[in-house]
Amino acid sequence: MKRPVVVVWTPRAWLVTTAAIGAVVVMLLVLARAAVRVSAPLSDAVCGKVIVIDPGHGGDDCGARGRSGLAEKDVVLDIGRHLAGLFNRVAVYTVMTRDEDEDLAGDGSLGPMQRKRLDLESRVDLGARSGADLYISVHANSFPEPVWSGAQTFYHSKSEESKALAQAIQKELVARLGPNLRKAKPGDDYFVLRKSKMPAVIVEAGFLSNPREESLLAQPDYRRRVAEAIFHGTVNYLVESYKRRRGAEGQRAGAEPVSDLRTEGPPHDGAESVLRSKVRAALNPADDEVILYFAGPTNFDDDLLPEIRKTAGIAEAASPEERASKIVAELLKGPAGGSVLCPTIPKGTRLRALRIADGVAYVDFSRELASSHWGGSRAEEITVYSIVNTLAELPEVERVQILVEGASAVTIAGHVILDEPLEPNFDLVRFAK
Repeated sequence: MKRPVVVVWTPRAWLVTTAAIGAVVVMLLVLARAAVRVSAPLSDAVCGKVIVIDPGHGGDDCGARGRSGLAEKDVVLDIGRHLAGLFNRVAVYTVMTRDEDEDLAGDGSLGPMQRKRLDLESRVDLGARSGADLYISVHANSFPEPVWSGAQTFYHSKSEESKALAQAIQKELVARLGPNLRKAKPGDDYFVLRKSKMPAVIVEAGFLSNPREESLLAQPDYRRRVAEAIFHGTVNYLVESYKRRRGAEGQRAGAEPVSDLRTEGPPHDGAESVLRSKVRAALNPADDEVILYFAGPTNFDDDLLPEIRKTAGIAEAASPEERASKIVAELLKGPAGGSVLCPTIPKGTRLRALRIADGVAYVDFSRELASSHWGGSRAEEITVYSIVNTLAELPEVERVQILVEGASAVTIAGHVILDEPLEPNFDLVRFAK
């Protein structure tokens, strides 16, 4: 397997001695495109930065796939190559995690889920070893319902720089790719965002499950436009970050790289509120009612929504494990007949085993949870927390460890590694008022 490619526009020493020339080149490019309007010196804000470009998936892991057969791994590799070319033209070092149709797992003896984990770890390790200033991971999204659409960026909520970068890219995605009401959102469980030490974002270029966006992403010109949007958003971020450092710290231009100090913040209140209390107050456990969490019905509801369902035998269950197993069985069935909500677990997935110990529910699913999943980072997160939040409604359950075929520390779709028990996340839930 060929190793990841480092593309260097020019040696750093040469760049330093020709900063004036570099600034002129950058300014001419900007003026020619008439897209990035800045007042700070671009040579100090942009030139000489190191950026990791991470086209997701690759090799046997195709990622999401559209109805026409268009594979995520091919779409994002082309976008990544275009993006690297744009950065190289403005004196930015780019590190491509892959420049061919391959993954970074290396060990061919591993199973698919284990390979995905090793692949993710290798990508993050490459970013750390490169000493990069930024990490940009490019993906394409998917969901069971074709109505979902729109490019979107994700960041870690404890990284203010990552949030600023994601918002700057999202702004350009919306401006350059057409109508899109999606906003940059936290993705704290995504492995590359959780483990990267520099500002890092995931850019979902659109939904391969949406026929219109699949058709667009199949076009080379549209993929180039996606790359241009990411490029201009990143440049805007770098310039604004440079200006903030200059204003707040009085540092000499270009003296320090962008820092990304993550600090502990207050816990999210979000949907853990009066609205959730109302839902729980409406529940009647004595009447065999339980709360299940499914995905929203429209393109504007990429969150979880609660469904109260009467489930026979819940009140008379002989043990917490039996009660929890019955609830998972209902979750596997999907939303109730006639419901507008969307399923979160692939068809054919079976519950293999479930036990509860010390407040942790260990839930073991069949391989279909991963092998039949539709892909997409947000969709994977929704799947994980539909399980965790549903089981956390039981008084005996504080956290949930998801296993697949008895294995822990695996990933369902290549974005979230299930390496530890998860607490419920009700910030992903939208409760009706």
